[in-house]
Amino acid sequence: MFQNFFSDYLVKLQESNQQWWKDFEQGKAAVNSPLTKAMQELNAEDTAAFMDKASQQPAAMLDMQTKWWTQQLEIWQRVALQANKEAVVSEEKGDRRFEDDAWKEEAFYNFIKQSYVLFSKTYLETINSVEGVDEKIKERLTFFSRQTLNALSPTNFIATNPELLKLTVEQNGENLLAGLQQFQEDIEASADVLKIRMTNTASFQIGEHVANTAGDVVYQNELFELIQYRPTTEVVNSTPLLIVPPFINKYYILDLREKNSMVKWLVEQGHSVFMMSWRNPGAAQAEVEFGDYVTNGVVKAVSAIESITGKDQINAAGYCIGGTVLASTVAYYAAKRMKKRIVSASFFTTLLDFSQPGEVGAYINDTIIRAIELQNNALGYMDGRSLSVTFSLLRENSLYWNYYVDNYLKGNSPVDFDLLYWNSDSTNVTAATHNFLLRELYLENKLIQEKGVKVGGVWIDLDKIRIPSYFISTKEDHIALWQGTYRGALKMGGNKTFVLGESGHIAGIVNHPEKEKYGFWTNSTLEESAEEWIGNAEHQKGSWWLHWNEWLQQFSAEEKVAPFSIGNEEYPILNSAPGQYVLQTLPVHDLSLDDTKS
Repeated sequence: MFQNFFSDYLVKLQESNQQWWKDFEQGKAAVNSPLTKAMQELNAEDTAAFMDKASQQPAAMLDMQTKWWTQQLEIWQRVALQANKEAVVSEEKGDRRFEDDAWKEEAFYNFIKQSYVLFSKTYLETINSVEGVDEKIKERLTFFSRQTLNALSPTNFIATNPELLKLTVEQNGENLLAGLQQFQEDIEASADVLKIRMTNTASFQIGEHVANTAGDVVYQNELFELIQYRPTTEVVNSTPLLIVPPFINKYYILDLREKNSMVKWLVEQGHSVFMMSWRNPGAAQAEVEFGDYVTNGVVKAVSAIESITGKDQINAAGYCIGGTVLASTVAYYAAKRMKKRIVSASFFTTLLDFSQPGEVGAYINDTIIRAIELQNNALGYMDGRSLSVTFSLLRENSLYWNYYVDNYLKGNSPVDFDLLYWNSDSTNVTAATHNFLLRELYLENKLIQEKGVKVGGVWIDLDKIRIPSYFISTKEDHIALWQGTYRGALKMGGNKTFVLGESGHIAGIVNHPEKEKYGFWTNSTLEESAEEWIGNAEHQKGSWWLHWNEWLQQFSAEEKVAPFSIGNEEYPILNSAPGQYVLQTLPVHDLSLDDTKS
């Protein structure tokens, strides 16, 4: 019975793969061929440069090979004789791939695991041990080698994973057939790279389960909608708060379910919260530039809030690349010598100095960027599904291959998780903007230069910023390394407060106080380096939200006031939150306001 199911699975899998490659050849994913070619060429150049240096160090290479062979022989002896069950090598702490007891107790799987772990460690150590190789080349070789090694992990294959093999036999292959169905559905929903679902998307509806804090859309242009949230307190802080989310993702990461919603919590603390909801761009928006997100985005939002509230100054907060836009807006106001429209700025995991981008740096070089620019210009935008997979592969074992095994090989249905639902709800980035981010910011790091970036016809300078700012970063962030965000804070003018939260890019920010889950570090002195700062920092219990809220209070010096009206004659209510733009879905070629999901 099992053999029949397994045979059916293999046949259907082969058919699916053939169809996928047929679609690829016919053009569904062919737009990525320049990128694929560029990465192959770059890898060949990096490998050649590495091998050239390695050939000049035969003694070091022989030492690494001898060490590997000796340990491999020791693994074989210990497993075969079972004289010493202590492992020769062990997986890294936190590696959950080998949790099944069979990996340790059964000789066959114990040998496979240790051999794999030893080979992986030796391979990566060899790259780092060769002297004279450019550090950027080493970083790329290490990153892409790690991707390959983890893709070939024995845990990803039925024949070499005891848990999968046992499950498949017990279920007569039903798990594989269920997984195949999910695999086919995910292929159809993917762009050029397989995007594996992380949660049950059918369990969530925007506006009902997430993005459901009561509010109204009070302004809309071709770039964004402005949501004004309804007050829940009798009096509110005198200074309204604008949140600028990243345009690479949808805004409701800050308005998930009730116990995960920053927006709801802020409203409950008496803040008058406004949120920007960016449009999901298609080919028609190909020419929308980074500067447009400032002049036709944040600047327009600030003007609308001033009109609605009657206040001539606001607080503002930006998340990730939204923070980069916010800083650029404040610098734009300074360059235009305009009155102080934003009285304080808060930055959540925001890069301003892009010299330390983390593992994303593996993609930051002229060869790959030129290929991506060709792809973007041909399509008109960077497909959000591809971006989502790229970020997941920065933590491939915990954000990609684990779902591959659970969904396709175990046949499990993904769990209901609001944060992962948001993560799968991808958005595109316009061609002009994505090209700018990669080349002008990541590659050439122009934002920190005095005349590096021009916005709205003027050169902006972060050092000219004079308002107080609050930086919150997270210690385990793999997208915006906290050491890099710290460097950015040093480049800005004005009084600065830097706080470091526990956990990562998302979980460390979406940290509701009631959960009492993650703490944070503070140091009132902005030291010359991140290492000095953390060395003198003090750990605090509780959510950083409480610390930030206390910091914000100083910019609402007046006594609390009656809630502001929702909209006004100049900015009337257009519709209820969450609005239209957040409902725009993928795939997309040229989105109009009618291209929404019910």
